Formats: sequence, structure tokens, C-alpha cells
Amino acid sequence: METNTNTSENKGIWASLHSQYRGHQFQKQIWAIGGGKGGVGKSLVSSSLAFDLAKHGFTTIAIDLDLGGANLHTVLGQTPPKKCVSDFLSGNVVDLVECIVDTQYPNLKMIGGAKDDLKITQITEEKKKMLINQIRGLPAQFIILDLGAGTSQYTLDFFNIAQVGIVTVLPEPTSIENAYRFLKAVYYHRLHSNSRFESIQPMIEAAMIPNNQLGIQSPSDLLNEVNFQNPELAGELKRSIKDFKPKLVLNQTRSQTDIDVGFSMKSVAKKYFGIDLDYLGYLEYEPNVWQSVRKMRPFLAEHPQSRIATHVDRICNYLLKHARIEQTLNE
Repeated sequence: METNTNTSENKGIWASLHSQYRGHQFQKQIWAIGGGKGGVGKSLVSSSLAFDLAKHGFTTIAIDLDLGGANLHTVLGQTPPKKCVSDFLSGNVVDLVECIVDTQYPNLKMIGGAKDDLKITQITEEKKKMLINQIRGLPAQFIILDLGAGTSQYTLDFFNIAQVGIVTVLPEPTSIENAYRFLKAVYYHRLHSNSRFESIQPMIEAAMIPNNQLGIQSPSDLLNEVNFQNPELAGELKRSIKDFKPKLVLNQTRSQTDIDVGFSMKSVAKKYFGIDLDYLGYLEYEPNVWQSVRKMRPFLAEHPQSRIATHVDRICNYLLKHARIEQTLNE
């Protein structure tokens, strides 16, 4: 990703992009923020992206889908909502729109996660599909999904429905390892849910198990195995790998070495997994983040001139420009 340091030019790009969205030239965008490990800053990234989009005039709804530890409302400065996602999943609310809560910030609304610790295993496939359909129908230009930690099927499904899937990582070995595991799980889940690859389901299922008997450790290994058995299907699989373009944001960087972790991960993902990981950028370590949470104020509202605010702005700018290009190519 190349970022632009010219403030006036950034403002011009924002104005141009906003006018095009206002003219309904783009489809609704869903951005999902995930990661294999808890505590990496997914809620900070989710709330900051949502706040930044709303600040620039785009109608935005942030949704907390971390049902085991919902806290997005706190990061956005809201009290626990009376109706939330868990109410929809339990049947207490029929329409997800009833769960939308206004914030004190123009263009920004939110939907809370769970009032109590709702077990992912309690969510039926039917309820999950209903939730996905209702999320897609929400009245906003941007839907930001703050996902829970781990690689549950629930989390992977919501990451995969998004036009933009962002993995948040700390420059630490455990976080990096979990991020790679998350990326592999997301990709294999995409294949497993695709009816075109029904004939190779046993291989895909084997690939999802570490140290499997087939020796498949990465998407590249899977492609080689399929190519040996079915070259035609391997061509479709190769296209599927090419179409999988997750994004990466490094959080809490303290040095250039930390920043460079993103470039290393991008290189490793391509070399060993065959995945084009788009390194969007980084958010520097900021000791004032916890103070914003205590004050129940979004960090970007409390510190609009901070370096984090600048980097979030650049990331949004980049994603919107690419959304415009992709939409134009598909028309």
C-alpha cells in the first residue's frame, strides 16, 4: 500500500469519493476486522475505521460480533445497548434494524453484541444465515464487523462475507503465528463452502488438520495435490487463491523493526501460502488509548490530530480508492 502525505490532496480525494457514493455508484461495503488472537486491537481498528468513515460523511454502522466478549459499545463511548445481536439470535428481536443505536457522532450508528456470554455453539446455521442476510440489508453505506478472536466457523463465515477482510496483528510471535493460522482457516473455509470444490472436500478437510497424512500444510500444497489429480479443477482452485486478498494492519508498533513485520508477513504469505496479503499499514503504540476507553470516547474523537488518526485516514483512503476501481471494473 502506498500512502499519501499531502493533506489537501487527501481532502480532495475524500470529497470526490463521497460524491460518488452519494450518487449510488457503488455497492454497499462490508468490512470485517478479525485476527486469530484476542487483545490485538480489533475493536480499536473497527471503531477507528467506522469513526473515520462517518467523519467524512459516509453513513456507517459498526456491529459487534464478538459474542463472547462484546465491548465495541464501550470503545465507541456508548452504554450497553438494550437490544443487540444476541437478542436477534435468541428470537427476542425479529428485525436487526431494531438493534441499531445512534451515537453522538454524525453518520455513525452501532449494533451491540451480547448482553451476556453467548456461546457460539448455540447459534444454528439457520440463524446465522438470517443474521448475514439482515446485515447485508442494513441501511448504511458501510458496515464494519468487529469479530471475535479464534477460528470458529461463525467468525470465519462473517469474515468471508465481507468485501474487505482485515486481519489485525501485534508485532509479537504469538500474534503473528495466530494470524497465519487464522488466514489458513479463512481460506480453507472459503473452499469448503464452495460447491465447485465438492469433489476435493476430503483433501480440503485434511488440509484443515495440522500434520495431516497427505502432508498438506498450505494452500500451495493443496493446489499441487489437486493439480496432480485433476488439472482442470486445479485451474479453478488457483483462481480462487488469486481472488483471496485479505488485508493486514499492524497494531502497537514501536519501531521500524515492528513496522517491517508487515512486509515480512506479506512475503511469507505469498511464498508459503500463495496468498496476496495486502499490508495496509500500521498503528503506532499509543499509551493514551486506555484513557479514551476509560472516558468512553472513541480514540479518534479524543485525539483527532494523533498519528493513529493520520494512519487510519490513509487506510480508509486507500480502501475507498480500490473499492472505486474494483466497482468500475465490474460494471
